[in-house]
This record gives sequence, C-alpha cells and structure tokens, in this order.
Amino acid sequence: MTDGPFKNLKLDSRSRRFAEAVQNEAEDHDTRCALGSDAIVNGILSGNDGLIRDLQSYGADGQLDLDPKGSIKGIFEKHDKSEFSDDLQREVAMRLHDGESSRDAIDKALNACVETNIGKTLTRIQEAGLEAHREGPMHRNQLDRLNEGLGEVSKSLDRARIQEAVKSCDKNAFKLDLKKRTGLDDPIL
Repeated sequence: MTDGPFKNLKLDSRSRRFAEAVQNEAEDHDTRCALGSDAIVNGILSGNDGLIRDLQSYGADGQLDLDPKGSIKGIFEKHDKSEFSDDLQREVAMRLHDGESSRDAIDKALNACVETNIGKTLTRIQEAGLEAHREGPMHRNQLDRLNEGLGEVSKSLDRARIQEAVKSCDKNAFKLDLKKRTGLDDPIL
C-alpha cells in the first residue's frame, strides 16, 4: 500500500485497496466494481463462512424438523457473533415468524443481509474517507472523488453475483476479474 490518504484508514486491506482504486481512478470501472465486490464478499465471509455453510446445509438431509426455529437458533449459537450474524439471525427469525419455510427464510434473509452489508461497507469507506479528510492526509478533491466513485460503483455492483458468492462461501469469486492483463495475447474478460 502506498503512503498518502489511504495509509491509515481504519479499513481491512481489501476495502482499503478498493477505496484507493475508486479515489485515484487508476483502475477501470469494471476493475473497481470487482475490487468492491471482492471486499464486500470477503468482509462478510470473514468469520461467518462456517455459519453460512451450516445454514445452507440445514434441511438438506430431507428430515422433517419439528422445531425449525430452535434448530436454526442452535446453529447461530454454535458460531461466534458478528454484526452480520446478528443481522442475519434477526432476518431469519422474522421470516420464520411470518410463516416462511426454513429454507426460504434462510435464503431470503441471506439476500437481504448481503444487500444491507453492501450499503454498510460503502458507508464505512465513506466515513473512513471523511475521517482522513478531517485529520488532514486526504484533500477535499480526493474525498469528493472517493464519494462520487463509490456512488458509481454502487450502481454497477452485480448484487446477484455477490449474493451467490456469499451463499457458496466463495472468497475467490472475483479473483479472475481482478487479474491484471499483462500482454497483448491475454484475453479480455
């Protein structure tokens, strides 16, 4: 990571790399979207992949569960708490309470929580940029470019692909999108 306005941002390395690419406009739009998607997916899966796998496999054995609410609550209790897992647990519980099947409740809750997390991630990056501006290393025009770029990327994110990557716990879902093309013979993806 280079020195400059992103050196001390309180973000994980993937989010910092994404923020830097958005602000300095060194990467093309598709690459910035891939960096953002990668940061979002890895941010969600970090510490939550076991929970998501267990929820996705719930009911796969075809057995009738007489207490799906209790069983699903037990899955959440087996795993460490996080902001994402708390949001997901509330979403699943609400959907089960509304009478949805456990599989549908889990699937729709995951979709909703991923969408919420996309917004939270982008907001977290904006807040880190604002803090860097207040503390001095980021100039106003850099902050403006960051905020404008985040808005553009937000509109272009492939939300369905992000949701699928989270559901399948695929931390490398955007790896090919991030590979640098170095020669004339490299395919354009």
